[in-house]
Amino acid sequence: MTSSSQTKLVSYKTTLSCFSFTCSSKTEEMINRCRYSNKILLPPDALQELIARDLFTENDIMFFKVINKKIEFGAVCSVQEFTASPGMCHIPYHIMEELAITEGETVEIEKVSPPKGTYVKLRPQETAFIELANPKAILEKIMCQDYPVITEGQTITINYKDLGKIFSIDILETQPEEVVSIIDTDLNVEFGEPADYIAPSPPPRSSDQKCFAVLRRDGGAGDGGTESLSVADQNFVLPSEGGPGVVIEPDATRLESAVPEQNGDDPGDKVEPKFSLPAIDGRRPNRGGGFVPFSGRGYRLG
Repeated sequence: MTSSSQTKLVSYKTTLSCFSFTCSSKTEEMINRCRYSNKILLPPDALQELIARDLFTENDIMFFKVINKKIEFGAVCSVQEFTASPGMCHIPYHIMEELAITEGETVEIEKVSPPKGTYVKLRPQETAFIELANPKAILEKIMCQDYPVITEGQTITINYKDLGKIFSIDILETQPEEVVSIIDTDLNVEFGEPADYIAPSPPPRSSDQKCFAVLRRDGGAGDGGTESLSVADQNFVLPSEGGPGVVIEPDATRLESAVPEQNGDDPGDKVEPKFSLPAIDGRRPNRGGGFVPFSGRGYRLG
């Protein structure tokens, strides 16, 4: 193995003092551009070392993991410029809060190469975001500019400059790995229900809503079959041979009292219903055979 090949296998890692952008000497434009992003500034000597190790490719976006060694927790960021003061780096304050880093604290910077993302599921924290015109296109544009790398489980803060509004977006899921690059890739984006979304209340039930009841017999005549009532909430009447339908008020107590009890001692015993259906026009329901839907005459209970 040549010395050049060995050099290519060496990763880049260093320690720097960390400050937010407000503690930098950068212009207000630069500060505002990076405030709502995961872009960082590194010193020029970091770039020189990367070039020396053949780890830098011109016009290629580079990603670094900023690690708080005290808690062994880090966040993957992209580099905006190599213009920080020697021995220092600048990162957005919301990432400092995420990593529990204070101004001037030492952090570890490690070069990483996340895979290109294929799928991401996002959840806006505010319903107002999905009410924007074409929120998917807005998010795609802002994220490519400000969040070229994303991590599953993070919450990113985006600045929609056209309206001057700030929105928070939860990264619910990423594929193929937890940390992915979203630059120059065919990314399938799915939106979850906003965190503050409240489902509309169901319409109030009408006080005059009716039920229909159907008399059903399980088993044939003389075989110990049982008769029961099935009930469904509907605003219509079940017709039967042109006669009147069975219409009842939705009264569970009346229906339960009308259903016959079964004799558990002898399944062959004939079970008689505890109710009787009055005859209409001198006719009673046919008990000789099984129940035939939409046949027979209608009867009124009670």
